[in-house]
Amino acid sequence: MKVSAIVMASGHSKRMKRDKLLMKLKDKEIFKYIVDTISTLDFDKKILVARKDLILSYGREKGFTSVKNEKSFKGQSESIKLGVKNSDNVDGYMFFVADQPFIKCETINELLDEFDKNPSKIIIPFYNNIKGNPIIFPSFLKEELLNIQEDKGGSAVIKNNKDIIKKVFIDTDYENIDIDTKEAYEKLRSNVYG
Repeated sequence: MKVSAIVMASGHSKRMKRDKLLMKLKDKEIFKYIVDTISTLDFDKKILVARKDLILSYGREKGFTSVKNEKSFKGQSESIKLGVKNSDNVDGYMFFVADQPFIKCETINELLDEFDKNPSKIIIPFYNNIKGNPIIFPSFLKEELLNIQEDKGGSAVIKNNKDIIKKVFIDTDYENIDIDTKEAYEKLRSNVYG
């Protein structure tokens, strides 16, 4: 199966009051973790959608097609649309959030294997029974993905296609950690890295 990895790195971090993707964990910026992980895997296409030139430049260095999001103020839907538009001739779109630094290659490969077995399903990981990312959408949902509105993201497409969801259960919640508040960042930084 040909799958496009699409990293969505265009958020405005409103709750953080500064760009969380540029904050450091240990020795590197948060966004670099997911980009570095994906760069080691065999995707048909690797797309990085961002609004900051620093992030786009790093993506190019790592072999991604970097796409500038000029309408990031409209929400996650714009990142999804740009990712899909830059992913011709694929069987599926795997959407990653850039603030989920601890996802493992093994988990990504497990989700890809599930998509290989179920190419007409939406593949959704559940970490200790909590829905997470990355999510794979089959390419026949392209038009629905291109028509989502504002900050609904992929959830609107999932809601419209409940009958084709395939849940994949992952036995950890560590990989599903994302950083949405300053408190979460500080806690993660002190607990994980000391």
